[in-house]
Amino acid sequence: MDEKYNVVLAFFETWLNSFEGLTGIQQKNFLIKKEHSLRVAEIARDLGTTLELTSEDAEVLCVTGLLHDIGRFRQLAEYGTFNDEESVDHANYSVQIINEEHILDSFDESVKELIIQAIRLHNKFEIPRKLKGLDLLYVNILRDADKLDIFRVLTDYYTDRNREPNHTLTWELPRGVQVSPAVAQDLLSGKLVLKSKVRSEIDVKILQMSWVYDLNYKPSFEVIFKNRYLEKIYSTLPKNDLIIEIYTKVKVFAENKLLH
Repeated sequence: MDEKYNVVLAFFETWLNSFEGLTGIQQKNFLIKKEHSLRVAEIARDLGTTLELTSEDAEVLCVTGLLHDIGRFRQLAEYGTFNDEESVDHANYSVQIINEEHILDSFDESVKELIIQAIRLHNKFEIPRKLKGLDLLYVNILRDADKLDIFRVLTDYYTDRNREPNHTLTWELPRGVQVSPAVAQDLLSGKLVLKSKVRSEIDVKILQMSWVYDLNYKPSFEVIFKNRYLEKIYSTLPKNDLIIEIYTKVKVFAENKLLH
């Protein structure tokens, strides 16, 4: 299995290096996404191991994490944005590239289908309720791993006082001065915030805090608290009664998940 992963990793590196004529900011964002992909691969493997899956399943999850965002690179090169609404669904694009490039041809068909399905569904607002067994496990582990690393990338960015502005991380939205009512209502109702309701950078951060409702495993919540991701996002928000209520809601929800 390690050999297959190394083959996929070699393809991944070669494919990324094939893009030419990138601007400085595109090169920077390529590096951000490359490092993100490598870390998601490791997080997915670690989650698989912690959840006592077989070593083979853990390695396949590592491959899944590595490839989950491979569509992001062509998306940025072709469209100049990571915004799916203004370009393409990056998960579907990843699947298209995997199939076009025959990246997984050395894998058994059943394993290939697990990887493809998890990648296709990793960014969807909801996943099909019919998913069971390994299908559901692979999808949920990848979704958790992806969110956990995005939390890391964003909190590093938010808390770096010397950072250069990176509009791909803030969706090119105005800063805003308060939470949009529709965004606050979704989170306080215990629901994921719909991206279509987001109007400002403040709303983006509230949406990100709502991701706790979509995490699936106790080890994922342990990572959240160990790295203080919710606290770090909260520290960058204006303080008022509504923001405090929102933070309390997600913090208590996450704390309860640690107890079960």
